[in-house]
Amino acid sequence: MNTKNIAKNLFAGLLLTTAVGAAMAEAPYPPANQIVSTKSRAEVIAELKQARANGDMLVSDQYPVDKPFVSTKTRAEVRAELQQARANGELLVTDQYPADKPFHSTLTRAQVQEQLQQARQDGSAISNSQAPAL
Repeated sequence: MNTKNIAKNLFAGLLLTTAVGAAMAEAPYPPANQIVSTKSRAEVIAELKQARANGDMLVSDQYPVDKPFVSTKTRAEVRAELQQARANGELLVTDQYPADKPFHSTLTRAQVQEQLQQARQDGSAISNSQAPAL
């Protein structure tokens, strides 16, 4: 008796799975769209040859395709830019990331103290003793 129930349930499950699969198979995914080309085969082949000649299309197994870099500057120009960047403090060589640029104030000590006094008077500066505990 128990074997008959197992067989019936198994058959019903198989029948249900088949019915659901058949129903789902009717709709194609993704929906098929008709593509109508506006170019002839000869035009497409000519565009392909032109792209290969320009270097816009490289045959490679690497994705994305790296285009060859062509510099517009001489080695001397690049070295001069590097020296200028180092002199301006724009490029620092350090083990720390991100590199902290040195700060150079344009104000005198008296100007900074004056700004601090003004901030204390208008209430925009908070001293360490007045700061709320974290």
